[in-house]
Amino acid sequence: MRTIACRAVAQAGLVAATASLDDEQPWPLLLVAGWLTTAADLVLQADAAAAVGV
Repeated sequence: MRTIACRAVAQAGLVAATASLDDEQPWPLLLVAGWLTTAADLVLQADAAAAVGV
């Protein structure tokens, strides 16, 4: 799951870089927030799974 979380952070960075080149539409920043939230959720889920021993 951490690999997927790293990919989500990379995707957020790509979208953020692309969004900065756009004419400041609000939706690219929502994509960045979504990808970062996904990454955080995946890391928390991986930590919970590791604590249980799955």
